[in-house]
Amino acid sequence: MLHAHPTLNRCPNSDSYALERNRSLISGRYGSEMLIRRATRVIAVLTAAMALAAACAPGPNIAEPTEPTTSTTTSWAPNTATTTLPPGLDRLPPTMGGDPIDPENLSSTDGRIATHRGTAQIRTGDETLPLTTGDIPSQPTWSRAGERLAVVSLQGREVQVDVFDSGGQLIQTNPAPRPYFFFSWSYDGTRIAALGPGADGTTLDLLDSNGALLHESVAEAGSLWVAWDPASPRLVAHADERLLRIDPDAISADLGSVGLNFFVAKWIPNSNEVLLVVDIEGSPLLVRRSIEGGDTLTTLGDVEGEIRISVNPDGRTAALSREGEPEGGGGGGGERTALGLAQTDEPSRAGDVQIVDLESGQRTTVFNQAIGWAEWNAQGTRLLMSTTDLVTGESAWWIYEPDDSDLANTFQVTTFIATPTFFGSYLQFSDQFIETPRLWSPTGDTFVFSDLTVDGAVVRTAPAVADAETADVSRGEVGFWSPAP
Repeated sequence: MLHAHPTLNRCPNSDSYALERNRSLISGRYGSEMLIRRATRVIAVLTAAMALAAACAPGPNIAEPTEPTTSTTTSWAPNTATTTLPPGLDRLPPTMGGDPIDPENLSSTDGRIATHRGTAQIRTGDETLPLTTGDIPSQPTWSRAGERLAVVSLQGREVQVDVFDSGGQLIQTNPAPRPYFFFSWSYDGTRIAALGPGADGTTLDLLDSNGALLHESVAEAGSLWVAWDPASPRLVAHADERLLRIDPDAISADLGSVGLNFFVAKWIPNSNEVLLVVDIEGSPLLVRRSIEGGDTLTTLGDVEGEIRISVNPDGRTAALSREGEPEGGGGGGGERTALGLAQTDEPSRAGDVQIVDLESGQRTTVFNQAIGWAEWNAQGTRLLMSTTDLVTGESAWWIYEPDDSDLANTFQVTTFIATPTFFGSYLQFSDQFIETPRLWSPTGDTFVFSDLTVDGAVVRTAPAVADAETADVSRGEVGFWSPAP
């Protein structure tokens, strides 16, 4: 049954009831975590600067730059170094409250959605398929063909990786050397990139398709991001200020310094190039860079500060999301919302979303707010974006549909309040998590999300239309849609 989603009217006595109700649970942790995150990042940037000064890699050759229309906006990107937490800290206890959803009020699911809320399950059609995992399941991640689902959990004090088939049947349980906080399957489904805490901050392990350890500690860095080659089981890793190519046999090739930290390199489909930001003589530039060796770059214009990149599956364009300080200059302190964001008198941070042509470098602004999530559907016809109101803590989902016009094709779908797990473990690190399929349905016309309501955490779906009516599919802190029906 479909129903309206009146987020602003969850309680007759308070428009922000869900926020207030969970403030004691969330705000203390996330308020301090954001401060720690900022301090950690300053230290890491200083460390990267000293490392860069000592680096001896030759400077890259630069192709003729284009002159796209752009603006300068300071922004931020997530820091994987702060995600190296003991198991459980990035998974708060399930948000309790309210009775279970009446089965008659649950929408049937066209496809398969993996959820977790203390236990993991798959929702498909009218069925709920419980998954046999250890305690505190986390990171449910579908393979790119939707044939398998990997989950990390605890068995006593030991970490394990469980892999299931699409019907919820356990394929294999494996001991893990560390509590992973990120999974990403290779495009051919033969390997899983798994990031977890290591001696230098973050460690990359490679697992096989059953979740068993294949190669341990392939790369280590304070800040580590990965991106799979769509055409082969190899990947690139942005390890601190270095760019690495990791071949199928797990042998790494150092492609040199990029001079910047906390960026996710994105592989451009149908090419041997990645899209990333590099610092050349103090100027951050958006570039396409070959991973076959050599150091020739094709520049696509300058950028100010750090940005997030989401490459369209068609390989022709990419979305650049940029973020600056809160409007009015606030946000450095004061009271924090339940999302751990500083409350200000201004509802939004300065920023925008630009679509860049990967051949010409031409940019078109399609959204005039800073965003947190930017995920293309598999068809490359829609870009899902999230915004958060810094005053109320409420978030909203937006969609941009490429066309000949600009802002006319960007619309708000629905509002929501991010659950603690989705916000703390995914939304803050969206640059990394969007590397693997997440929220869009296989058909690309519906998406799934989790919402913190008066009655607790609920997984919902929404069609890709303005002011959409949402449908409840289960209780859950997070929900991810299988990329296959």
